[in-house]
Order: sequence, then C-alpha cells, then structure tokens
Amino acid sequence: MKILIIANSKVVFGKEIKSELISKDFDVNLLDFESLTLYDKNHCENDRYSSFFIKFKSIPKLSMFFRMWYIKKVIQENGFNIVNIHMSRWFYLIILPWLTRQRFIVTFYGSDFYRTSGFIKKIQTNLYKKADAITFTNPLTKNSFLKYYKDFDSKSYVCRFGLKTLDFIDKNRKIDKKFLRESLGYNKEKIVITCGHNSTKEQQHDKIIDNILKLPTELLDKIQFIFPMTYGNNFNKERVENILKQTNLDYIVLEEFLYGDDNANIKLASDIMINILETDSFSGSMQEFLYANNIIITGSWLPYEVFDDAGVEYIKIDNIDKLSFKLAELINSDIKIYDTLKNQKIISELSLWDNTIESWVDIYK
Repeated sequence: MKILIIANSKVVFGKEIKSELISKDFDVNLLDFESLTLYDKNHCENDRYSSFFIKFKSIPKLSMFFRMWYIKKVIQENGFNIVNIHMSRWFYLIILPWLTRQRFIVTFYGSDFYRTSGFIKKIQTNLYKKADAITFTNPLTKNSFLKYYKDFDSKSYVCRFGLKTLDFIDKNRKIDKKFLRESLGYNKEKIVITCGHNSTKEQQHDKIIDNILKLPTELLDKIQFIFPMTYGNNFNKERVENILKQTNLDYIVLEEFLYGDDNANIKLASDIMINILETDSFSGSMQEFLYANNIIITGSWLPYEVFDDAGVEYIKIDNIDKLSFKLAELINSDIKIYDTLKNQKIISELSLWDNTIESWVDIYK
C-alpha cells in the first residue's frame, strides 16, 4: 500500500505521522504543500516538481492553480493507493477527478473548518461527498462539521495526532532549568512567559502585548516574554516585532524553526504559556507546554472540551481584556503552588503517538 500525505512540512503533524506509519511498515510519501518537495519513505527529497513550480509560485492569484496542476502530476506519476489531504482547501476541487482515482482522505486541523466562510463551505461539499474518509482531531470539531453538513457521519472519524515532542520533553526533563535557559539565551532568574506559538495573526499578539503593558512596572521587571515566531505569517511577524520595539519589555522573538530537543527545551524553559487564539481545534503546542509543567492561560471560547473532560488543569479567561488581571494575580501569587504534575499523565494518555497511531492505521487499512 503506497500512501501520499499532502501537508505543510514545517508543521510537525505531516512529518510525524509519516514517520509513525513507516514504523508500522506502510510505504508513505510526504508532499510539502508549499514547495511541492516530495519526501519518500527513506526521507529522501525529490525536487523535480518543486523546481517546475517555483517559476509560477509568485504569480498572484494564479499560483494556486499551478500548484494544483503539479499536485495532480505527483498523483498521476507515482502510483499511490491512498492520498491524504491535510487541511481542507477548496482548490482540491480543481483536481477532484484525479483524487477519486484512488482512495482519498480529508484531514481537518480545525482552523480549516472554523475559519472558512459559508460560501467556501458550500462549494467544498462535493469534495466531502467523494472522499472515502474525513478525520478530525477532536469530537467537537467533528460534531460541528456534521451539524453543518449532516450527510457524512458514516465516513467521519476522530484521529488525534500524537506529539513526538513529548518524547523529547521526557528525555530532557531532568536537565537543570537554569542551564536550559542559559543555552537558549533566556534570563535565568526571571519568570518566563511564552506568548503564543507561531506568527499568525490569529495568535492575537497585539492584544497580548496591550494587556502586558497594563501590568505595573514592578511586575514587568520580574518577567521575560518569549514570542515564538518560527512559522506562520512573515508580515505579521514583522508587525509584531515593530510593536515590541516600541516597548520597554524584556522579550525575545524566536525565529528559527525548532524541532526535537530545541522544541522541547523552549517548553521546559518556560513557566507560563499564553494561548488565546481566535479559534483552535486541539492545540498540540499547548499540550507540549502543559506536559512541560507550564501554567496555561487560555480562552474559554476555545473548544477544549477534550482537555476539560480529561481533567487537565489550566486557567481560562472569558475575555482577552481580562488577561492583564489574570497575569497580575498569577505573578503576585507563588506560581509554584499550582500543581501541574497531574497534566503530564493526562497529556501522555491523550497524545503520545503510542496511544494515537492505531486510529490512523485503521483509517488507512
């Protein structure tokens, strides 16, 4: 059985599920949606398609049609039995006749449903009609999808992604926190607060900064703020950096894409993580911070019932403007009194690959 996963290779989910499936003796290729670089089961890169596509990538409005054309060629020329699209996009309707020549699966991440307009949702209906399976990272997103579309219950499944970073966190957990901070260039003595986990505007960095600036100076002097901007939106990253330059905050912007030990260490070096996305599904990054014993502040509007039902302890705010009050309350208390250890066991059960891969194997089989 030969499988093609189409995903952004800078987002860990595509790479990790490829690796986990290969360990189960599947023949899996990963096509990077952005560059069209094809990675085979031995992780070797094939730049044949990306070298053609790069000539068209910068053409406004038309680049996506050229991208679909070359994705069609990848599918035609490599004899795949299954194509798994990660993130639902209406553009795949352009090549739907070629997708239906083998089994194909649509995998929702969350934002690709919640942030899609009614018009786009409507025209994507035929994509889901033709799909052999549709997967979601949590029951709430699946139920929201079925409430909207109604007709696809028999082919809809919850398949959670595991988080390989959890293994790296376990590996590095006993390293002294001050040593980790020194290696990362962090302040060894201050409270470290991580703000968001990528550079997209949905992270609401500007509102986070507005709330931070409401804190009294004596509290700000105790804190170093970390802004991970390692992937997402470069324009928004530059905008946030310009906002930060106008402040007197002690902050660090992370720009280099992190994986493995490096990604684990920024979680272990942090004390508090702010996660107040506009919308989300089943935040992998937030789970990693929880697993690394961070105190999490998140929005009550986010669909994290899976965490609530499992008993995860975190702090919810009903309105983003309450962030400054909650931060002040938290820092004025002894943050060590918060028992974050119980979250380790819960997150391991939810998101270690050993506990999630079988649902994917069942879908592919």
